[in-house]
Amino acid sequence: MTDQQDVSLTVALAEYEHLREARRANDEMSTARFNFFLVVATGATAVAGGLLGGAEAGAARTGAVAGLGGLVLLLGLTVFIRQVEFVNRSRLYGIALDSMRTYLARRASDVTPYLLMPTLDDPGADRQRPPGGRWLRDAIGLAGTVGLVNSVLIGAGAGWATHGTGSARWLTAAVGGLVLVVSATAHVWYVSRRTAWAARRIRAAVRQRHAVPTSTAAMVSTSDPAG
Repeated sequence: MTDQQDVSLTVALAEYEHLREARRANDEMSTARFNFFLVVATGATAVAGGLLGGAEAGAARTGAVAGLGGLVLLLGLTVFIRQVEFVNRSRLYGIALDSMRTYLARRASDVTPYLLMPTLDDPGADRQRPPGGRWLRDAIGLAGTVGLVNSVLIGAGAGWATHGTGSARWLTAAVGGLVLVVSATAHVWYVSRRTAWAARRIRAAVRQRHAVPTSTAAMVSTSDPAG
């Protein structure tokens, strides 16, 4: 019996370490892609400013800036979708780690009162909702920030197109601002939708594998991942 317990503990610790490293690698890839996108967007903004600020700015330079903005937007959309998946994958790793911590805590019940982070048996010490709710959390995360940059590009493109029709400046600004707000809302809605879908799948898996209260399953499936 002791040998069997030792094997179970060894497997549990190995799995915990594997999950911890996998989550760390996932978060590092997410941060690296985010930083890469910011570098590209910043460089493109500098180039666009140089082209439009030149004394001989004309249709050719304007077209070059539009093409550059389109490429950055295309990159931004792909990075945005990938960032959403990185967040959901990090959340899944986090719940898997909580599951393994639950197993270890059940093996050493005398340690349980000292565990402040959530397990499947205990929601943990910090039970507060994210400041501003999940909508604000999704808006200011890495995916939400990329979505905001995308929305600025889309809004600028809409305003530019409106200005090209000879419209007044106030109308150009109004169209650009409205499109920016609509695009930013759509990006955050997508993040929230994908996050809710992933949370439902995690809750179903937790309930299927463990006899845990519904409130606890909901708590662990919506805990914030790093980044």
